[in-house]
Amino acid sequence: MRLIIFSALLLVGLQGVAQSPRVPSKMEFAGIQLKITESARKELQDKVDKLTASPRHFNIKAERAASYFPIVEQIFEEEGLPDDFKYLAIHESGFVSDAVSSSNAVGYWQFKKETAEEMGLRIDSRVDERMNIVSSTRAAANYLQQNNLFFNNWVHALQAYQMGAGGTQRSLDRIESGATHMTITKDTYWYVLTFLAHKIAYEEAVELARNSAPRLYIYSDGAGKSLKEISQEISVPADTLEVYNKWLKTRTIPDDKQYAVVVPYFNPRPLTPFKGKKDSLALAISKNVENIEIPHTMPAIKQLTINGLPAIMSNTELTIDDLAAKLKISPTDFSSYNDILPHYSVLPNQVYYLKRKLNKAKVYYHTVKENETLWSISQEYGVKVARIKKMNRMGKNEDELEAGRVLWLRKVRPKNKPIEYK
Repeated sequence: MRLIIFSALLLVGLQGVAQSPRVPSKMEFAGIQLKITESARKELQDKVDKLTASPRHFNIKAERAASYFPIVEQIFEEEGLPDDFKYLAIHESGFVSDAVSSSNAVGYWQFKKETAEEMGLRIDSRVDERMNIVSSTRAAANYLQQNNLFFNNWVHALQAYQMGAGGTQRSLDRIESGATHMTITKDTYWYVLTFLAHKIAYEEAVELARNSAPRLYIYSDGAGKSLKEISQEISVPADTLEVYNKWLKTRTIPDDKQYAVVVPYFNPRPLTPFKGKKDSLALAISKNVENIEIPHTMPAIKQLTINGLPAIMSNTELTIDDLAAKLKISPTDFSSYNDILPHYSVLPNQVYYLKRKLNKAKVYYHTVKENETLWSISQEYGVKVARIKKMNRMGKNEDELEAGRVLWLRKVRPKNKPIEYK
């Protein structure tokens, strides 16, 4: 079995929406600087206000998006698609897998059958990949890439997602190929305006929602198995798997190719102990991380990938010398990579890295919980302890963390922004 855990979620609690986000006069989308005229700003603000009018429904959508965004973000990164397009799935379906439009477009990205099949998705009595988050997201990324090859403009590519390349070309007074700056007016195509309203409305809310949203794992070795068999294997209720995997229309998963089975996990901390099977567990997928061979004589070691780094977890306590010898790496390097001393032990069910940790995480913030330390947070996200301290403007000898403190994990906290507590 292979389980892939997509990137760790931000641990900042979902808050009710006190007021609608304000529409700016300038914003960036897919690397293009957008100037928003006053008339367009008013129209966008009206759309944002309507999106946030019901805090309950708004927060449900934000939390659902927070669960799926790590999957979408990783696929977009692999496909070279701008990250901003992830808000398109909120716009199209609200991340409801079996959403159906009045024109019979289906799934997360609202593909019609003909277009979906052109993009390589399987749709028949056994499978509808439009409802599979991995397959459909990759197809959406490829479709948007095709549009951009035609226009060399991501705003036009966005419009073409709704009305096709031909319709978009006919509707434009001129094609702004290669534009790095554009002006958004009230006459900009409605679909583009609605998308921008979703991005403005949900951008901050989704980041906050990552605390309460379940993590979504991908089980990828399901060929020939039923969801019931998988549920017994990984101890997740079968009816829960069915809710997250409506793409499967028959009892067993076909074996013509690899299908991603979504598995929710509602309690992201601490990591679930394992029983020494040969499962491959990875936090945040990465295409370019080298595989570390785990000897068959060490069944208690599980392989992971966190923040794009190779890592391991053991279900028994080991000495660093013993572990390093069996993995054929330097004990000194291993200690350095993990900010520990050579005489320390490798603790059970704790993440350890086989490469040097990075300077930033894949998430922006982390809210400190009781008994957490800089080291434990560093190991959770694959970020150097010294770098976490620097990003949070902590003194050299400042090591104590107060529960509730919000730590910055991707950027340095601005000087004029006080320490925040949740």
